[in-house]
Amino acid sequence: MIHFFKYSAGQNLVQRLKEEIGNPEVAQLLDTWLRLAPESGLPDKAGFDPLDHPSLLPRMWIYELTPDRDDFVCRLAGEEIRHVWGKTTKGMLLSDISAPGYFRAGHRRWLYCVSAPAVLLGRSIERDHYVVKRLSLPFTDQAGRLYVIGASRYDFDYVDPYEERHPFRYSQRAVAVRAVDLIRSARTPEDADQAAMSSRTWAAQASPSACKS
Repeated sequence: MIHFFKYSAGQNLVQRLKEEIGNPEVAQLLDTWLRLAPESGLPDKAGFDPLDHPSLLPRMWIYELTPDRDDFVCRLAGEEIRHVWGKTTKGMLLSDISAPGYFRAGHRRWLYCVSAPAVLLGRSIERDHYVVKRLSLPFTDQAGRLYVIGASRYDFDYVDPYEERHPFRYSQRAVAVRAVDLIRSARTPEDADQAAMSSRTWAAQASPSACKS
């Protein structure tokens, strides 16, 4: 099930999405996307440097939409991603990485991500023994190729065995925000002030000094 966040005056979509993300490091990845995003269209992948997010590198990934739009190919996979899958997924097609049911749902959502375009935040239970949250951000390049860049947060300690889920459902819950609405919210004066305050709060929470008494 996908829940769509829509823009309305006085409602800060950036703040709402960050609350759903629930992690300062991943929220800063969203800030980078917003900083690079033009008024219309998608941000250029050339302006994105994964090294700007060193703590996220082990959980970061980049997928490129194939020319026939039927699949995605992995261009970057962090060490934690490799650990989860037990192999490197760089250079592999999504259809070769995921089981057919998972692939169909994942491909459909990422195709929406780059086509709408929209920012997606999904939560799923995978292999019945861990929970993962994924932030998916749409990018392009000068040649017009389309990419999904994001990060995954794995929770290996908690899986509710009684949570109802369909065997072929890729994610039990997902949030989607159209890129144009998210950018508009970030750049509307009153919303931007709230977003800037939120970013400072997230940064303070992420800072080691913030944990000192």
